[in-house]
Amino acid sequence: MSILSAATQLVAVQLNLIVEQGGVEGEEEGEEAMEDAARPHVHQEGTHRRLRRPRVFKPRTNFLDMSDQEMLKRFRLDRAAILELGDILKGDLESRTRRCHAVPHHLKILGALSFYANGSFQRLSGDRLGLSQSTISRAVCQVTDALVKKVTDYISLPLTSQQQLKIQKEFCDIAGFPRVLGAIDCTHVAIRAPSQDADLYIGHKKSHSVNMQVICDASGIIWNVCAKFPGSFQDSYILSKSSIYKIFEGNDAPDGILLGDASYSIKPWLMTPIANLRTQAEQKYNEAHSSTWKVIKRTLGLLKTRFCCLDKSKGVLQYNPEMVCKIFVACCMLHNIAVRRRLINDQDQDGIHAEKEEGSDSQEDAPDPPVSELNTECEQDGYKVRNQLIDKCYS
Repeated sequence: MSILSAATQLVAVQLNLIVEQGGVEGEEEGEEAMEDAARPHVHQEGTHRRLRRPRVFKPRTNFLDMSDQEMLKRFRLDRAAILELGDILKGDLESRTRRCHAVPHHLKILGALSFYANGSFQRLSGDRLGLSQSTISRAVCQVTDALVKKVTDYISLPLTSQQQLKIQKEFCDIAGFPRVLGAIDCTHVAIRAPSQDADLYIGHKKSHSVNMQVICDASGIIWNVCAKFPGSFQDSYILSKSSIYKIFEGNDAPDGILLGDASYSIKPWLMTPIANLRTQAEQKYNEAHSSTWKVIKRTLGLLKTRFCCLDKSKGVLQYNPEMVCKIFVACCMLHNIAVRRRLINDQDQDGIHAEKEEGSDSQEDAPDPPVSELNTECEQDGYKVRNQLIDKCYS
């Protein structure tokens, strides 16, 4: 047999191997193929043909083989919650291609959950799941977008009187503060310097961030999120431009109040602490206010402990501000799932016991200087409500 004939047969064998093993799905797994950098060339009738070795794929994780404790540690959700997410998000995550080795929707979910939970480099998350770094990055974006589409199913204002009365009772059980529907605060999430308007994103510690507004109930369930403002924007301004402001200022406002810290202006529906105490009753009011309002601090601390990608100690998120805001909302949704299912692992427990405020970057989230008590009609009404509350409950 001639050398040319032998080379031709070798080409045919190699091509058959590639066909038998299947092509790589271009959109999802192109980067996972490990090809030999040096490929032999065969000369045939003046043409060059490059021989390609069969592509090798990393073994993928079968999460059903993990224990519940391991799943909770790695993904912050248990098996039942992950399977439920798979059913809900399947339509948005399934690959449209029929080519083999496309990433299954459940692996995309695990990849995103692993990144949310660990805040580690995506390559580390990928190595655990048999996925490449670029595939994990795409999975994070795809799963995040799919979750945000379902946001109203997991984060919503308590509208019924039964829901509102239940929340008010749970808040009242903390320190006797009446009619509380939610505790409000903002938290910063560190990001890389954006390509546009970078100065707007410089927050308290001269680092780039996005300032997120969160409202929670007494059990730590987040029922409102406003995630769209750069880090330089103050908490009170964010509230004034948020949908929740319009709701409580409207004619169909919920029958209850919010608690905020000194960075907010007082409103008839927003109680803040008293800056200059004059009486024992005002002192009691401040103590009850502080004990009740701290629910939001513990909630934000648990959120960042549970999903370390939001904690600056794990590094800044390497996405544009819009995607960072979506990731934050997605983590709030997953947090609510975990709270409702009473899912707590050892790391979360440590954060709760230490009453960790805002993860490890609590100083960056220190409240803005107290807002001056301007003589506006709305604030005057707020003072009247607060004074009536003090007279009734703390005198």
